[in-house]
Amino acid sequence: MKRRASFEGSSLTEQNTRRMRLQANAMLNASTFDPTPLAKFILNLRQKPANIDQNDLMAVLEVIFTNLLKRESLDTQALQWDSLYTETWVLLLDRIGSTSQVETLMALKVCMSLIKGEAESPLVEGDWPIGKLKSILEILINGPERTIVLKEFGKYTKYLDVLNLSIKFALELAPTGDYQHDTIKALNYLSLVNQLDLGKAVLSAQKYHVDTNKSHRSFTYEKARKKLNKIWRGIIASSNGIDEDLHRMVLVVLLERILPHMEDPIGVTDFLMNSLHEYDGPIALLALQGIFVLMQKQNITYPRCSRLFYLADIFLTSTHLPENLVAAFVKRFARLALKSPPKDAVIMIRFICNLLLRHTGLQKLIRGDPLAEQISDPYNEKEKDPVKTEALNSSLWELHFLQKNAIPEVANAATFINNPLPIMEFDLGPLLDVEDSRIFDDLLKSKAKQYMLSYENTKTLALAKHDTVTKHFDLV
Repeated sequence: MKRRASFEGSSLTEQNTRRMRLQANAMLNASTFDPTPLAKFILNLRQKPANIDQNDLMAVLEVIFTNLLKRESLDTQALQWDSLYTETWVLLLDRIGSTSQVETLMALKVCMSLIKGEAESPLVEGDWPIGKLKSILEILINGPERTIVLKEFGKYTKYLDVLNLSIKFALELAPTGDYQHDTIKALNYLSLVNQLDLGKAVLSAQKYHVDTNKSHRSFTYEKARKKLNKIWRGIIASSNGIDEDLHRMVLVVLLERILPHMEDPIGVTDFLMNSLHEYDGPIALLALQGIFVLMQKQNITYPRCSRLFYLADIFLTSTHLPENLVAAFVKRFARLALKSPPKDAVIMIRFICNLLLRHTGLQKLIRGDPLAEQISDPYNEKEKDPVKTEALNSSLWELHFLQKNAIPEVANAATFINNPLPIMEFDLGPLLDVEDSRIFDDLLKSKAKQYMLSYENTKTLALAKHDTVTKHFDLV
């Protein structure tokens, strides 16, 4: 009996949805506009009757108002539509702050559609309705946790007018005080900032949410960049004592949205270093990524590279990782070893050996002819996706070349592929503390093999007796 009642209720809801759509079409197509059905729709939005699907109701209201906003004029009977529109907007904002995520997403879609319709409408005087956009962001930041909804809002920040205004409002709506005092609001705010994409793809597309002369088209990259840097300074100033979830989100925002557009990237070095040394897991890996970007783009030096290898070893410990993913790391380490300092080259060679022991399927990378493999190597080191690098179809010809390295420690380390692999993994701990200067000092202390160059030890500047030169020349 309960299941039957549920089916009947569902059928009644669908009937009401069809009825609403027919009433909306009749109202919009009538020669004289009658706002009575519209007022009833708005009443149902306010009262939320159980037999009315609220998402369908919001969709009907979206169709009605976007059509009305496109009209050149409305007759005298329809003058009250403006007050109905204002009331609908207030109710939609209330739904954005709702605990129902489905209703929130629908209300956000309708609000952004109405903003576009209002900005392009000949009935509305003035410019882009920036106040309405600010009210949406204010509710999203100050409400309950809204990460998914703000990610949906990110679809609209691909438009330069919305992006420009969102950056402006992100400055105005930034939480005051330390984030630790209101973690939900801080997380929402960081989620908003993470949607502010100033990347080349967005800027080159030149898309606008509102395509009229009334569009807010004052976007310039340099102004947006300065505001984004100001936003970051506010974030870092409020991040004292935050928990790990917020710390991770701050790093995500820094890496994805801030770092490529920073005025002074070196200024975040201390923050990244502290994150790397004080945390493990995802936070340390994110900090590691940021340090790598600074090393690559800004030429900073990192004196404790051992930490980088330590974290990489932790990341690749699991034997359940896909072989093509691990193979990409093995090949990358092999290529880096060719052009790295001796200490790092030795660590990477040992690391490669350990990975081959953990993932026995990768031992097929050890092949016979290094020269032929080098010429026909399918590995693409420029591919950003490690799975697509074709590393699994490659070989470790780099290790054969490293056996000819001028530094004996590097050359000897690379010879492991000439013999059966060891049973136990190499302990990387002692190697992580080795300095390049120690390798040089050890070479100086080692005794070189003595080779006899002359059977008579000369005691003066004279040449040895019976030398061919003395038969023809005299030393003065």
